[in-house]
Amino acid sequence: MNFIDQKHKEFYENLLKQIEEFRKTDAYYRSFIYTLGISQVTREHFSEIFDISKKEINIDSLSENWQTATSKKVTELAFNLWNDFKYESSEDIEKNRISSDYHVSNIFCCSYAPYFYEAVKLRFPEYTKVENGLEDKNEEDM
Repeated sequence: MNFIDQKHKEFYENLLKQIEEFRKTDAYYRSFIYTLGISQVTREHFSEIFDISKKEINIDSLSENWQTATSKKVTELAFNLWNDFKYESSEDIEKNRISSDYHVSNIFCCSYAPYFYEAVKLRFPEYTKVENGLEDKNEEDM
């Protein structure tokens, strides 16, 4: 697994140990924790972004003053990997107003892109395995 730095790796490993108490270390949790560990800002504000005991994201964290443009991308990707979330506020949910901030072109256009891809692989391991000879298959076979 590719970590941005040692702090990212330690954050990921420590939180996985913590959530084992709740017996939740599936692909959703692994990708979510990995993603929020990428940025120092989201690591520092993890408990404001996610309530482990309730298993709930906090959408209000998207508009907090501590969010930077990049940490917001990290949070949005984490939310989307968690439950396909794509809103910026409670009002957006009520009006079903999907945010364009969740588009791949908006999220991945930063230096964290290689780590974002790693998060996607954690969330969808069954679809992101590279098999020998995959490049030799015809498009019809895929």
